Amino acid sequence: MKLHASTAALALFCSAAHAAVITVNSTNNLNPGQTETNLVMALNRLSDGDAIQFNIPGNGPFYIHTPEAGYPFITNHNVTIDGYSQAGAAPSTNTILATNTARIQIVLDSRVGPGGRTLLGPLANPGYDDSESAILALLGAKNFTLRGISFLSRPTPGLPDDPEIYCVALINDATNAHINGCWFGLDPNGVTVAGGGSAVAGFLGEGGAGASGLVFGTDGDGQNDPAEFNITMAQGIALNLETPNVKVAGNFFNVFPNGTTFLDLSSLTILDGGGIEAIENGAADNMVIGTDGDGRADADERNVFGPVFYPVRGTVALFWDAATNISFAGNYVGVGIDGRTGVGKNGLQENVSLVDVTSFSSIRIGSNFDGVSDALEGNLIYGLGCQGDQLCAPAKRAFIDFDDSNNDNDGSDAARIVLRGNTLVNNSSQILMQDQNVTIATYYSTVLADSTNNFATTLATNASGTQLLVTVPPPNTNNYPTAIVDFYALDPGESTNNPVQGKTYLGSVIDGSAQDSDAALNRVAFDVANLNLNSTTIVAALVTYSQSRSLGLTTQAGGAVTAIFSNPVTISPVAGPLRIGAFSFAAGNVTFTVSGGRPPYQLQVRANLTTDGWAPTGAPFTTSPVTVSATNASQSFFRVAGQ
Repeated sequence: MKLHASTAALALFCSAAHAAVITVNSTNNLNPGQTETNLVMALNRLSDGDAIQFNIPGNGPFYIHTPEAGYPFITNHNVTIDGYSQAGAAPSTNTILATNTARIQIVLDSRVGPGGRTLLGPLANPGYDDSESAILALLGAKNFTLRGISFLSRPTPGLPDDPEIYCVALINDATNAHINGCWFGLDPNGVTVAGGGSAVAGFLGEGGAGASGLVFGTDGDGQNDPAEFNITMAQGIALNLETPNVKVAGNFFNVFPNGTTFLDLSSLTILDGGGIEAIENGAADNMVIGTDGDGRADADERNVFGPVFYPVRGTVALFWDAATNISFAGNYVGVGIDGRTGVGKNGLQENVSLVDVTSFSSIRIGSNFDGVSDALEGNLIYGLGCQGDQLCAPAKRAFIDFDDSNNDNDGSDAARIVLRGNTLVNNSSQILMQDQNVTIATYYSTVLADSTNNFATTLATNASGTQLLVTVPPPNTNNYPTAIVDFYALDPGESTNNPVQGKTYLGSVIDGSAQDSDAALNRVAFDVANLNLNSTTIVAALVTYSQSRSLGLTTQAGGAVTAIFSNPVTISPVAGPLRIGAFSFAAGNVTFTVSGGRPPYQLQVRANLTTDGWAPTGAPFTTSPVTVSATNASQSFFRVAGQ
């Protein structure tokens, strides 16, 4: 055993000793001087574990023009290319909902053709053909790290004589790449846009090998996460993948560094049949887009999505083959970092959807309500759906776009989508569907007991306005035995032409739980006081059907399906019962908390419960906890009165 341990230690020592730092000190990729090292030379010298850093003399940014025939393939493992090593460069230090302040000094520039890229066709790889090329291409290189680089490219038709240009191509099993702190299609000046085919491409290669484990943006480990934020602008498909186990977190898509200025689609040259899309993935099992909800750095894992475009129907994230356990959480979609500045509708296409999914897929959009970072997991989603009444034919309207495969097998194989805890504003299509080829009856055929005649949730109040009364479409209890009802406040400024959609999550109840005072199945009576309203509010209900009898409010991708918003009702605040809680005594003082009732509150006292009356003591208060002195050594009784 000692011999084995010594051998392992020696192997580790040799590996560490071999790793080297290769310093690029010239932008001249054609004829470097005798003492100069350019990027081509550095890539050719790589061994496993090496790092490429930059120390180019002078004032940046430094534009390194891609050689006519491109760079050599990166085949070594555990390689790092660090643009922030250049003097004058620095990563952003702000949170994701603030201006990206990165100072990038190293630019890989492929704006000038006809070459300036590495052709991928000669590989004869099943993932790529002769219509594709890259600025940096990783051929089976594992654990690659790229940071602090600006990539400038150009749109091309994607033909053999002018291939599409990817900034980074992951080929075969180039697994566990971490691409962070980079700007794709955006000059270091933060203004000039020069996008190409994709920021990152990764397709299944030889033997079905893929670039599993890709992290684009922050890894969310709580260590310098803001330094890992990417910006990608004007790419045909920013992330063009066929890759499982991907994390996309802490990025701006088609949003300038200030976080509230968006890419102007009308200013771009978009080739026939092309688009400006954010994410496509044809093997997206276990993909996380946004907050992973693990309680660590969740607030900085959001993505901010600006405008997207594809002829007729655009989408933020398209999954073109079956994929399970996708999470889309905590993102800002169609709105800037201030949560108010919207992208706005555009007249270039009829409809923009959030996601496009095939059958046999499952995705969670929003919170899983497991008690960890639930509020952070909700997405803020603005302006999706129909982009104009004159543009949107009924068959094109969709907030979530279902591929026709969801009709197969009478809908029993349809994608399972759970959508909870989100903020929805000015989206012009119903949740989940509106006037699509996949009908409500088909989609919910295995979820509801009668998806043809009984699929609508209805909401009312009791005569006194103190309870919300929900009629739940009966589920197929063999598949979905639990019905969860979420309540949302609607946006009072919403257009009356838009369907009902929830802006603010208020609370939840499970049909048949202790908070449901209607004992009948598929009917819920819920006290308005539980919602803690401060003013008159328009409310709607949204039912989610869960396969679990034991998880309570928690729902995960593949284990639950969300229905359609109910009709709205208007309710007024109702005070809950006034209660005293968390009572303690220490150092001659009594401390307690108060909940329910209507403030301001008044503490009252009496010496006994038979002859004396209640008298106020101390000043009225509106918040708790409250501390009062109790040092007079005499017995007293206290109570709290509200209004």
